[in-house]
Amino acid sequence: MSPSVNHSYLCKKILLAIEQTEQWEAWPELTLDIEAGLIPDIAVYPRGGLKPNFMQDAMKCDVLPQLVIEVASPSQAIQDLMTKADRFVQSGVPAVWTVEPYGQIVYVSTLQGRKVKLAGVVESAGVTVDFGRVFQT
Repeated sequence: MSPSVNHSYLCKKILLAIEQTEQWEAWPELTLDIEAGLIPDIAVYPRGGLKPNFMQDAMKCDVLPQLVIEVASPSQAIQDLMTKADRFVQSGVPAVWTVEPYGQIVYVSTLQGRKVKLAGVVESAGVTVDFGRVFQT
């Protein structure tokens, strides 16, 4: 899968929105120690909850994020992303947001099920992002 221009743009905008908060920080393309190593587009942690160790790097992160965000690219089937979201949730990630750019839809997956949100404010697992702003060009 090759990330598209829209994919890259949306990841950047979401990262910036999360980084502007005092409570959360966003980590892109972090390999989580789930199964053989699942890699979300963005993993959200409490600020300061995850720290790099420049003396000894790790190939997989064993600290689960509060939230995982996946942004669909044209080469990805939405069903595959929903399956991946379920894998994150079943492994202990409290919430997964799957962003579908064309319809400006955010699918929110938790252990309680899946909800569909249209571009606007999305909140779960204590994290809030205004997708109305994210989708502005």
